[in-house]
Amino acid sequence: MAKPGLLVDSGALIALANRRETANQAVNRVLGDFFGELVTTWPAVTEACHMIPDHLAPVLVAWLGGPRWRVLGMDGAAPRLSDLMRKYADRPMQIADASMIWAAEHTGLHQIITLDRADFEIYRTKTGKRLEILP
Repeated sequence: MAKPGLLVDSGALIALANRRETANQAVNRVLGDFFGELVTTWPAVTEACHMIPDHLAPVLVAWLGGPRWRVLGMDGAAPRLSDLMRKYADRPMQIADASMIWAAEHTGLHQIITLDRADFEIYRTKTGKRLEILP
């Protein structure tokens, strides 16, 4: 049986790292109640590190080295990311969001913790599946 996993978008990473973010408690509650693997991508990490105070970036990156976390390598993902960004250009779709859809397709995980509900309610995988958004 596959280990349960949860996709973690950049907004959730930002809220997790920065206690001053309004969603910090909600994100911590969801992650605290979830006992599976936490999966993110390097574009999401990069976006989060860019958005949080500089002194918190090393803390976030250190957490991602923990046993519950997996940061996906994305070799060969560029064509799919480009396709997604073109498809949703009217939003516009950022590379971190495209990487989350790619991650869902790549891993088979379809639950995501994100603060970007409006966009992720629209985005679909190659098979037309919408991600289940937490919280």
